[in-house]
Amino acid sequence: MKTIKKILIANRGEIAIRVMRTAREMGIKTVAVFSEVDKDALFTTIADEAIGIGGNAASESYLDQNKIIEAARRTEADAIHPGYGFLSENASFAQRCADEGIIFIGPSADVISKLGSKIKAKEIAKKAGVPCVPGYNGKEQSAARLKYEAEEIGFPVLIKASEGGGGKGMRIVNSADELEAAFDAAKREAEKSFGDGSLLLEKYFPKAKHIEFQIFGDEHGNHLNLFDRECSMQRRYQKVIEESPSPSLDEDLRTRMGEAALAIAKAVDYTSAGTVEFILDEQKNFYFLEVNTRLQVEHPVTEMVVGVDLVQMQIATAMGVALSIDQEMLMQRGHSIECRICAEDPENNFFPSTGKILYAEAPFSFFTRIDSGIETESEVSMFYDSMLAKLIVYGENRSMAIQKMELALEGFPILGITTNVDFLKELIQHPNFEDGTFDTKLIERDFSSYKKLVAQSQLHETAIAAMLSEWVLRKNNGEVAHSLNGWRNIFYQPQIFEAEFGSGKVKLEYRYQQDGKFEVKAGEETYAVEFFSADGNIFVIEIDNHRSRFYLAKNETEYFIQHPSAGTFRLKQVPRFVEPGNADAKGGYIAPMPGEIVKVLVKVGDKIQSGKGLLVMSSMKMETTIEAHTDGEVEEVFVAEKSFVEAGTVLVKMKAE
Repeated sequence: MKTIKKILIANRGEIAIRVMRTAREMGIKTVAVFSEVDKDALFTTIADEAIGIGGNAASESYLDQNKIIEAARRTEADAIHPGYGFLSENASFAQRCADEGIIFIGPSADVISKLGSKIKAKEIAKKAGVPCVPGYNGKEQSAARLKYEAEEIGFPVLIKASEGGGGKGMRIVNSADELEAAFDAAKREAEKSFGDGSLLLEKYFPKAKHIEFQIFGDEHGNHLNLFDRECSMQRRYQKVIEESPSPSLDEDLRTRMGEAALAIAKAVDYTSAGTVEFILDEQKNFYFLEVNTRLQVEHPVTEMVVGVDLVQMQIATAMGVALSIDQEMLMQRGHSIECRICAEDPENNFFPSTGKILYAEAPFSFFTRIDSGIETESEVSMFYDSMLAKLIVYGENRSMAIQKMELALEGFPILGITTNVDFLKELIQHPNFEDGTFDTKLIERDFSSYKKLVAQSQLHETAIAAMLSEWVLRKNNGEVAHSLNGWRNIFYQPQIFEAEFGSGKVKLEYRYQQDGKFEVKAGEETYAVEFFSADGNIFVIEIDNHRSRFYLAKNETEYFIQHPSAGTFRLKQVPRFVEPGNADAKGGYIAPMPGEIVKVLVKVGDKIQSGKGLLVMSSMKMETTIEAHTDGEVEEVFVAEKSFVEAGTVLVKMKAE
């Protein structure tokens, strides 16, 4: 048996911390590696040791095999756990570890090579008697050949990166006219994310379910099926909410799909943790999709309902230990749901959000688990994936799990950046989620123009919290009583607090009375307000005899406030005396997020029609095309390909026709 005394985690964020937690329980020391931008990240402080590998972009840091191996050598690590993403499904890295005498905690290089390629995996699945999605996976990769094959398969088709996962390098193509642009974008994204631009085509099912099965194997020929996960709640091919068991399967279908997953595992003598993914159509026919030869982001829901620690099992089998459980011992108990908490703006086409987290507090309740990589003061950068944390709940049944998730999302304030927490709460409450009839396109159909539903009274209450925070600040700064109390030369004139909220404004007129009590007018409504306490970022306020707790943080220009029932608001106070400033140039297209300019699609003098792409940006590993919103002529282009820009940078200037 091999011995592991120290593990280097070749990853970052929440998954690095997740692996460290189990390693510590096993008495194994851990080493973190960190890029320049991650030098103060939470995971670096939790590891027993941390070593800088420089760079910012993944290609300069977490994807650099030489740097990872050198860090393992320097720290005398016995093993490397790759987490997910980055080098986790890289066969050459697994082989490199073996050649260096370092234990790779995952499948062998040979298994990764066979199953990591979607093309090879399909061939294995077919030989094992598992039904596969119709498609093309040939070596000829020209756009012309893919166009021919797409027409043979029949539109719509899905272009996929052969070596990929996580939605990177994937595009839906509805007609031959769309194919070339989708081909170019998918190839670029695949090369950037996985170092391999090989693509394949598959028949696309507009209304389908995405079901996966957790498999596990050891070096002694033992293989397990740890049952199913429902992963159909997706956006841009990225999973958003996962759960186990799947509400889409009956016991017969669950058994048949589990046997198919095991057949693939046994066909390659699979070792360690892996996931077999399937498409389930409207007629309950299932088709093999791919195998992820690594730990999945959503592995916690399996752990919750099956009662295992998959990371502990990975580490033990990497040391040569035989599995201590067999298939007959396994069963699903209760129900678990996971929500991915991401730094993105659902109301702005899910653009990534970056910056400093001013305040974060994880919810606490029985049977709620937080796998998080953030804390107050954490910096969220543009260089990596947008996921900040995973919120996992367990209930005796599905309805109880949904109820617990709603409460957990309400109790998870993350202030300072924009997140998808409020959006997730609305998804959980969607009728098709509650009854289990959702499919992979629900978000696209029902939330394509998402705007958070906010009652006017809730906006007023949030603005009142911001107003009181200013009052507390003046009080704590020791300003004179007259200023504190809102004194005026003309007594009946109220004080004004005005803030911008999205594209609108909210205006409060208020008078201080006594003992922390105020009269506040907002539009036609008048509120009796009493301030009770401010403990750090927690404000207790009574509005019309209703006492509530608000979470509040502020940077130089904005308030971030979590309302007790309406979610998080972002308010910008309007100054009483506006200083003159330069407005954005008319016709200027502004970067909606920080990121890299991947491709400039226009040049000065081009005549552009509304809807045409001007340039392509990449942030948090996802590409976004900036499109013209009017017809016009390109007057100036301010950026070049491969340059990095901050949010708000003027990219292109157009002269309207």
